[in-house]
Amino acid sequence: MAKENHLPHAMLFCGPQGTGKLATALYLAQYLICENHNGYDQPCGSCRQCSMVQKWEHPDLHFTYPTIKLSSMGSQHKPVSEDFIKEWRLMIKGHAYPTFEEWMEMIGTTNQQAIITAAESDSLSQKLSLKASQGGYKVSLIWLPEKMNQECANKLLKLLEEPPSKTVFILVSEEPQMLLETIRSRVQRI
Repeated sequence: MAKENHLPHAMLFCGPQGTGKLATALYLAQYLICENHNGYDQPCGSCRQCSMVQKWEHPDLHFTYPTIKLSSMGSQHKPVSEDFIKEWRLMIKGHAYPTFEEWMEMIGTTNQQAIITAAESDSLSQKLSLKASQGGYKVSLIWLPEKMNQECANKLLKLLEEPPSKTVFILVSEEPQMLLETIRSRVQRI
């Protein structure tokens, strides 16, 4: 799809836990950000872009995932994915098949409900409004979008309806039926 410039601006990778959805999404993100494919259908693995993506630190790669509110955050702070980026990178560097339970353990809770909040969609909207740092694609990878609260889902829907230039959304879901029908109608299901 990407090689033939027929890439949808939003894709939904769905299936049961352990089927490789996140691994595939991470690989696609790397492919889209790396511009040095050397005629192959894969990232080169050796350029600066690939090096940053392999560490999951590329400025044009944005991760969204369920978060919790820690007591150390203060009463006014609204948790966003960026608050847990070190834990996220550590987890996906370990393996690309994490479970929700592993994520909860990684961020230090087993009894709190983790969600994706409206503050997250505001943060994502702000990040995606900027030009790509390398001039190529910006990739927004959203893990477990079914954990979005209603306000977040509505704000994400607006982003999907009017995507920023050269932005690709990759949603990785285990329960796609939990997403708003309007979101499901605006993504290419894979």
